[in-house]
Amino acid sequence: MSNIMKREVVYAVTGIITVLMLVEYFFWAEAQIWAETLRTWAVIVYNISLGLGAIRLLMQHSLNLQRRRRNWEYSTILLVLFAVMLLTGFAGYISTGVQTNNQIYNWLFNNVYTPLGATLYPITGFYIFSAAYRAFRARNIDAALMLIAGCFVILSNAPVGEAIWIGFARIGEWFRFTGQVPGMRTFALVGALGLISYGFRALLGKERGFYAGGDVE
Repeated sequence: MSNIMKREVVYAVTGIITVLMLVEYFFWAEAQIWAETLRTWAVIVYNISLGLGAIRLLMQHSLNLQRRRRNWEYSTILLVLFAVMLLTGFAGYISTGVQTNNQIYNWLFNNVYTPLGATLYPITGFYIFSAAYRAFRARNIDAALMLIAGCFVILSNAPVGEAIWIGFARIGEWFRFTGQVPGMRTFALVGALGLISYGFRALLGKERGFYAGGDVE
């Protein structure tokens, strides 16, 4: 099959599925059984893609371990923990029908995975703090306004801010609700419009990246 035929098939499948979903949702409720079948297939394909991703991950880290590439020790840890979690999860599921009904699985999840996940939040917080430090420089009027608003929000959340002046809490609340909510709604609306326009461009064949990683017309 030539590249042109592959492209046309992808466009046709994408267009048919999109039109069917729109018709079923807005105009023709009787098409629900077809749309539900497609949604079920989407879930199946999604789970298959997760399995393929896991296989690809194992292949890549196995190759790193075999060739002793840089940081191959981390690949060893990943492979060992992947095997342990997979086997203990299967053992619990086979015995009771619930994958978490296994002491080793529960211990690893509660004492290894959960603390590591909780540790990532403080680390991310330090990165955000460093980025905020670089951004909060009053180089122009926009940066100065953002700096002032950020200072009010920080002081309203910190206990020391209320100890300094009780008005910080009220001003920070105004920024969080009256000032922030309209801005977030605007971002959500603009993002939705951009997604709709991207969908129309994909249906019209103007976006090549979603099917073959090509250029945009």
